[in-house]
Amino acid sequence: MNLNDTNRLLKWLTVSVLVIGLVGSAFITGFGIGFGTGRWTAAPHAKASASAGRPMLAITPLPTATPRPEKRPVPEPSLSPSGKLNRLPEEPKEFRVFWEAMKALKEDFYGDLPNDQEMTYGAIRGVLELLGDKNTTLLDPQTAEFFNTDLSGSFEGIGAWVDAAPGGGVLIVEPFEGQPAYEAGIRRNDVIVQVNGKDITKLPLSDAIRLIRGPKGTTVRLGIRRPGESKLIEVKVVRDRVEIPVLEHKMLDNGIAYIKLSEFNSRSPDLVRDALRDLMQQHPKGLIFDLRGNPGGYLDAAVEIGSQFVGQGNILIERFKDGREHPYPARPGGLATKIPLAVLVNEGTASASEIVAGAIQDAGRGPLIGVKTYGKGSVQVPHYLSDGSLLRVTIARWFTPKGRGIDGTGLEPDIEVERTKEDREAGRDPQLDRAIEYLLNVEHSSGED
Repeated sequence: MNLNDTNRLLKWLTVSVLVIGLVGSAFITGFGIGFGTGRWTAAPHAKASASAGRPMLAITPLPTATPRPEKRPVPEPSLSPSGKLNRLPEEPKEFRVFWEAMKALKEDFYGDLPNDQEMTYGAIRGVLELLGDKNTTLLDPQTAEFFNTDLSGSFEGIGAWVDAAPGGGVLIVEPFEGQPAYEAGIRRNDVIVQVNGKDITKLPLSDAIRLIRGPKGTTVRLGIRRPGESKLIEVKVVRDRVEIPVLEHKMLDNGIAYIKLSEFNSRSPDLVRDALRDLMQQHPKGLIFDLRGNPGGYLDAAVEIGSQFVGQGNILIERFKDGREHPYPARPGGLATKIPLAVLVNEGTASASEIVAGAIQDAGRGPLIGVKTYGKGSVQVPHYLSDGSLLRVTIARWFTPKGRGIDGTGLEPDIEVERTKEDREAGRDPQLDRAIEYLLNVEHSSGED
């Protein structure tokens, strides 16, 4: 099939999506993506990223290990050998139903209709809903721009990692400790259903978040539905500048090295390497790698970072629907392939984080300590559409080196330890304490390859 035929096919597929979506479950919203609550001011050097940062009131993907997107120009109509533009053939008769339905709605519907763009997106999302895959999603141009924003920059908002709540509203996946939402008493699994008295349960997630975000120093009133509470809770949050580091590293008092990674973005591999170089020079007794609350990010970042801890074998195996497999072997030169290791995980550890945690677990490099992980094991590729919108399509699923599937199931920890709400409020971290205990009681010999 030549390029012209391919272009024709893609165009007809787009029209087909509109037809099926309108006749079927059209106008269905929902992105299946997560958002970080904040107001983003880009740094001059910010790069595009498919794993936009959690600190901002922009968009972070639902935990994903997405290949890095490269914007591809929309093909121009090509010339045939005769010099004439290659155009689509006449509209197939099956598409008449679509235009008949559109005409009937515009002429006879009693009420206000969405504009043409909203109906187009609604029709496409109708088809996506039929697929039953929450990770194959369409982002409108504004949302897509947020989605491709790098973590660099300044953020103003309430400071929380969120997602669309079942039944409407904004689900708090993880409030950032020490940031406005957390300090105001907002907790994991809270659902924001009102913003300044306005019901947001019928709004698309992106619109709801735009109401929540705002400049530093301003106050937003949030109506919260909390599990176990019968009445709506009103919380006032003073927005502030939110700065969440991608990586934190330090030596603990007992000679244990500690690295916490917040996201697998384009800078993460270099940051992890720099942190390991610094820590390994201090000859630690062991190393704790904290992946709690990490929603994932780039697949290649996961492979690069996993290779720092796993010296040989695969980091993951990617499987496609036609049966093909693509193994991702560990890359040479890992800086921490011998030191005793423990990995902290929780229900917010997802996708790229699960790739790394699963590789470490399968290689026997160290135990996973905490609670069961999120369970996101599929790979999406981005398709940029002509109006700037972004279609993310699931193309494969990934498995641990030993062939364990994680999508929908997650990883079970080797050592199960919960961290309760009471632990958090009291500043206790039993998961970290258990990791330290483990490393202090294993035979070890620190060093580098």
